[in-house]
Amino acid sequence: MTPFCNVAWRLLVGCAFAAALVFLLAAGQRVFYPHELEWMEGAMVDHSARVADGLPLYCAPGPEHVPFLYAPLMFWLGGLSMKLGLPGLLALRLVATAATIGTTMLIGHWVRRETGKSVPGLVAMGMFLGGYGWLAWWYDLARNDTLFVLPCLGAAYVLRHGTKRRWLLAAALATTAVLAKQSALMWLPAIGIGALCHDWRNALRFGAATLAGIAAVFALMHWTSDGWSTFFLFEMPRHHGWNGERKLLFWTEDLRPMWALIGLGLLGFVLQWRAGKRGDALFLAAVGSGGLVTSWFSRLHVGGFDNVLLYGFAGACVLGPAAAAAANTRRLQLAVPLLLLVQFVSLGLAATRPSSADSCWPRTTRYAMLPSPAHRRAHEELLAFVKSQPGPVWIPAHGDISAQAGKSRFAHGQAIFDLLQLLPRLPDGMFDLDALRDRKKLAHLSERAQRALADLLDRSEQALREKRFAAIVIDAIGANAFEHLFFAGLAGADGQRGTDDDPYVRLPDPLLTEPRAINGLSGREVHSPYALVRR
Repeated sequence: MTPFCNVAWRLLVGCAFAAALVFLLAAGQRVFYPHELEWMEGAMVDHSARVADGLPLYCAPGPEHVPFLYAPLMFWLGGLSMKLGLPGLLALRLVATAATIGTTMLIGHWVRRETGKSVPGLVAMGMFLGGYGWLAWWYDLARNDTLFVLPCLGAAYVLRHGTKRRWLLAAALATTAVLAKQSALMWLPAIGIGALCHDWRNALRFGAATLAGIAAVFALMHWTSDGWSTFFLFEMPRHHGWNGERKLLFWTEDLRPMWALIGLGLLGFVLQWRAGKRGDALFLAAVGSGGLVTSWFSRLHVGGFDNVLLYGFAGACVLGPAAAAAANTRRLQLAVPLLLLVQFVSLGLAATRPSSADSCWPRTTRYAMLPSPAHRRAHEELLAFVKSQPGPVWIPAHGDISAQAGKSRFAHGQAIFDLLQLLPRLPDGMFDLDALRDRKKLAHLSERAQRALADLLDRSEQALREKRFAAIVIDAIGANAFEHLFFAGLAGADGQRGTDDDPYVRLPDPLLTEPRAINGLSGREVHSPYALVRR
């Protein structure tokens, strides 16, 4: 190796340590922050609290709870941690952060095994942590993405480098990945195909054991939830729309910050193929391409945010640095560290770029690493308002706040929005909310889907008419469809709003000194809350 190459690898190690330092310093502050950093974090806590309280996760929807479309592992682990006494946000962020650290260590170990050298492994670890800012500082949030990536990559690693019975451990990890997020069902077939090219006997055993494990787990969940788990985890997502513009923009825009890493992975594949290591080349290519395709389809899904790029990025962090092992000429040995340096620079630049332009995530949004004093103050002001109310408070856009105020938890706006995806669309693309009251328009849906929509509407409107809530906090930006959706429950006896017999009246004054400050650091833009209080 030339002196110039040695210098380049030393620079890469320095970049890796810098990325690790940024992650540790930022996560060390963010994990212990007592308020939401992203708009669904509190709702994830609300779901975990149901586990801690012995309540069902998947059940008929209503104002008290509408299940997310997410598999249960994060909620199980979060509920267990809360049962042990940890605050909800801290409990779930610790789970996510531990999964991030585990993924980082697995990537580094895998690259060291592929290359036979420690330095590329260290660089690969730093590369993954270097994506922290680009991926909207998602690694430590109370979300289930890293919890899904870790066992998915773990299954692939075990199939390649495990012991004689590696198929059994890989199947257990694959089942765990699906329990963390159903997106694993898109990645695992690619891993299985790669395993067929590497060791077909183990691949067949792995496939059979994985199918048996997944079938057994979800059959048990179906039985214990009276079928609601199957509805929310598998039937409902089929009705969600697609963001067609991402079909091409995913490859030309979303992946731009990791083009160098993808290029390195392709280079390693070609070199391994030429060297006669075709089984190894196909296996690694299947793992990497499976992650990219999973990211692509997740991004096409309505609501797919920057976090879904994590899946393809994690796989590429193995493939790119592993290309160092296949570099067999001086030019290639120089090209590998230079491209990795370009990759670090790209990630650094991407961490400060505006988010992608689509209907949910405005291009003007930038992702802050740490919350501002105004963000903390806004949450404290809202918490004080909730505490001052003489009864339960429904806050569709900010989960866990009611519980922090010592009150009951209620359904989150994102879960309600997910359920509304069952409705037909109007020509302007909006939901046909009138279909909720004209059930003939829902005849194409399954009986379970019709029941879910009916339960949500009827039970919520009944609760509103009976004035079960002391107040309802609605955000003017991002979650302002509440009054239209539950119009009948908020209307007076004459079916009109704005009369003296309305069950709720809007407070004239804003709830917060800085209404926009409550907006999360990443994710959907939701802010400027106002209150409807019991008349």
